[in-house]
Amino acid sequence: MSHRLGLVEVSRRLRDQAADLTIQIASLLQGGVLTAAAFSLIAVFQAHDQMAIRVILWVNFVVISLISFVQLCQRSLLIVNAGLEVTLMLPVMALFQIFPFAIISSTGLGPDGWRYWYVADSLVFITGLLANWLSLRALRPDLYEADAAEVFETARAAFRQACWEGAAATLLTLGLTIAILAMPTNWPYATLFVSAHLALTLASGTLIIWRERRDAATLRARVAG
Repeated sequence: MSHRLGLVEVSRRLRDQAADLTIQIASLLQGGVLTAAAFSLIAVFQAHDQMAIRVILWVNFVVISLISFVQLCQRSLLIVNAGLEVTLMLPVMALFQIFPFAIISSTGLGPDGWRYWYVADSLVFITGLLANWLSLRALRPDLYEADAAEVFETARAAFRQACWEGAAATLLTLGLTIAILAMPTNWPYATLFVSAHLALTLASGTLIIWRERRDAATLRARVAG
């Protein structure tokens, strides 16, 4: 059996590189994020007041990180080139996703230090918006064959929608950050505030996952047909 590298194999590797690299990096980094989540939850249970608020914020961000991972897995099928949005932005996003867990498990931020979770959450959404914008800019019709023109349109529509949704989510999170930081110490409605935010995250996440599954099924049907 020959072990020499030929043009056919190089072509195959180039064709599959973007999708494979996206999945591999996303899976590796998601494992790190979930590990950070597990350790932060242990710290919350060990030595913190306002435990209910911190646990709610913990659940909130676990849901956010899982939604992001599902979206990456689905959209990796449509990525042709692995540019900065994959090789740079994915590790940066994973790094920023650790910050919210670090904040809710920290004892060095003073009374109501959990509020800075919203600052870290805003950074995550800003980074995600930048990554989506880079992904949209990287899409070009010349990267797709003529028989995949509809796939290109699907990819462009998906990434454009992700940019608009990311911008809306970023503005909402920044608004929540400003609001919670403006509240006095020991604000009595803090638990209600973070609970409402969690409910919003769960509702939007359910909608996003349903849409991603629907779009994936549509794409499979189109390819099979």
